[in-house]
Amino acid sequence: MNRLGLAASRQSVAILKNGSLRRSAELPLHLWLSLLAAALLLLPGHAETVKPTPKFYAYCVEVGVPGVKPRPLHEQAKLLRDLGYDGTGFEFWPDDKLDANFKLLDDAGLQLFMFWTSVNVNQAKAQAFKPQLLQSIRKLKGRPVTVCVLLQGLKPGDPQGMEPAVKALRELGDAATEAGVRISIYNHVNDWAESLPSILEVVKKANHTQVGFNFNLCHWMKVDGARDWRPLLRENAARLFCVTINGATVGAKDWTDGLIRPLDEGDFDNRPLLTLLDEIGYRGPIGLMCYGVPGDARDHLARSMKVWRQLHSMSPAPK
Repeated sequence: MNRLGLAASRQSVAILKNGSLRRSAELPLHLWLSLLAAALLLLPGHAETVKPTPKFYAYCVEVGVPGVKPRPLHEQAKLLRDLGYDGTGFEFWPDDKLDANFKLLDDAGLQLFMFWTSVNVNQAKAQAFKPQLLQSIRKLKGRPVTVCVLLQGLKPGDPQGMEPAVKALRELGDAATEAGVRISIYNHVNDWAESLPSILEVVKKANHTQVGFNFNLCHWMKVDGARDWRPLLRENAARLFCVTINGATVGAKDWTDGLIRPLDEGDFDNRPLLTLLDEIGYRGPIGLMCYGVPGDARDHLARSMKVWRQLHSMSPAPK
């Protein structure tokens, strides 16, 4: 360390230890002011005001785009990492690919934040889920992943689905407890669990510490868009386990170029949503829905990352 660096280090320690605001003669004024500002943030009563930026991940990249085949996992992982994303999300991988795919993500320095899978609530149709799903969930121990379930098999809100849904969620919740992960009901249009208010009733009846709900912006806008999401999220903050956002056009009916767009498109303002999430104590990652987004993936992902960093006043994304 050079003489100036050593002086700066001693000065910052002095400020933290005894609150001294006197500047060392060998320390330039501009550097002293910078050290003072940083040190004040670390003093008791100030550290808690520094709020971490949520982890940000993208999922359904190149999925649902006509004429486009999603790139292999290792290429997608590199793309997301290069653009500054913290992770990704996928449909539950087959058990025989779990370890190999996790290694690909680990090697790329990327986290898996969301796994999704379907659960059948129509007892007359089939079993709720394959038995191996429980073991697959147990293998997620140590991973920051939320298992999102799409409850399907009956018309939206059909009362016949409540009992099998609660039973399945409790079984999945027990496996999630062993693994230290959580189960979250994915609100998805045309599923039995498409409407968030009805999903919250399921969560309450399941009454399991590891079972909560998603707030997927695009599906909320499609199904419940006329309602105010603020009181719903405030009143159920403790069970909000997963949040996904995107750019969107208010009042749109179509997904592509309507309800699912890059963050720099559409007229839905994500800032009030992100502010509320912070206010209610949501500290989980936030996903970027990319289903059906046309054009070059690198381009629209880079544009969304730029907006994300602007929303959080972060430094520019890596080039």
